[in-house]
Amino acid sequence: MAASLNNPAWLEWVAGLMGGVSRQTHAATFAPDRFYCLLDELPLHLLAMPARKSFQRTLVQAPRLVLNPQCQLFHGDELPCELDLGRELLSGFALEGTIAWVRDRRRGYMPFWLGPKFEPILRELNANAALPASVPAYVRSVLATANLLASEEEMGAQTELRTEAIAKAATQFGETGYAPLRDLIHPFHIAALRRYYRYKIRTGAIALGDRQCSRRYAIHNDPVARFFHHQISSTLSEVVGQPLKPSYVYMASYLSGAALKKHTDREQCEFSVTLCLDYSPEPALATPWPIRLETPAGMVTVYQALGDGLAYRGTRLPHYRGTLGEGETSTSIFFHYVAADFVGSLN
Repeated sequence: MAASLNNPAWLEWVAGLMGGVSRQTHAATFAPDRFYCLLDELPLHLLAMPARKSFQRTLVQAPRLVLNPQCQLFHGDELPCELDLGRELLSGFALEGTIAWVRDRRRGYMPFWLGPKFEPILRELNANAALPASVPAYVRSVLATANLLASEEEMGAQTELRTEAIAKAATQFGETGYAPLRDLIHPFHIAALRRYYRYKIRTGAIALGDRQCSRRYAIHNDPVARFFHHQISSTLSEVVGQPLKPSYVYMASYLSGAALKKHTDREQCEFSVTLCLDYSPEPALATPWPIRLETPAGMVTVYQALGDGLAYRGTRLPHYRGTLGEGETSTSIFFHYVAADFVGSLN
C-alpha cells in the first residue's frame, strides 16, 4: 500500500479525479436511485484492492492507445441496435448524458458514463488515431482499464487470455459441476453496483427478510441485476457447454448472524452463478464467509473475493453457508439459468 501512495502517477490520477473540490458535481445530476458508472467520478472507496493495483500497472505502462473499435458513444437513451429490444432491462439506469457502450466477448455490453473531463477526449479521437501524449496519465489509465482505449497488442492478448480462462472453467465445470469465474463483471461496474445497492438498502427500497433467511435484504429480478444477468449468459453457456437462457436473478445482502441452510435449488436454477458483490469490513483478498458445495468427490469450500463468481449446478449440488460473523455484512447476486429449450416458468 505504501508503494501506491508514493507513486507519482497514482497521486496524479487521484488528484485529477478529486479536482481539488467535491468530485460529486456531475454525479449529482443523476437520480441517486439509478445505476450509473461515471468515469469522471469513480467511487474510489468502492474499488476492490486488485482493481486499484491494476491501475498502477496501467499508469506505469504507456502503450500506444487507440479507440477500441467495439466502443460506441451514444447520448441518453440512444442504444446500440442489439440492445434496443431490451429497454426494459435498462429501466433502472440513469440514461442521460453521454454513455460509451463497449462490446466485450465475455461481459457483453458494458456502459460507461462520460462527464465533462472524459467526453471531449473521446469525441475528438478519430479511429486508429493514437491518444495524444498530452492526455494525463490518470485519464489514460481509466480509459484503458474501461477498455474504451486499447493497444492492438493488448486487444489480441486479452482475447486469448479470456478464451483460455473460459476453456479452463468449462473443463472444470464438466468434471465437477462447478467452476470459479473471475472478471465476469467489470471492476468499475462492481464498484457502481455496490453504490447502487447500498443506496437502495439504506433508503428502504429493498425489504429485509424472505422465506429463506430473515436476516438478509433481498430483491427479485431487479432490472439492473437483470441487465448483467443477460450480458453474461453467453459466457455461462460456453462454460456449461450448452445454450442457456436467463430465468431469474436475486440480490441478497446478509446481516451478521445470518446463515444459508443446506439446500438444492428448484428447476429454474439448474445453472447458477453466485457473485460476491460487497462485504464489510472490506477484505484485502477473499472474504471470510465461504460457500460450501457437496460434490460427488466430497465437500468443497470456495472463498470469494469481491467481484468473483462461482458457476455451479444448483439443482444437483447441495450448498450452504455457515453463520456470518459478528459485525459483518455480505452481499451477493445470484444469476440463475436454464437450458435454452426449457418450457416451464422462469420465476
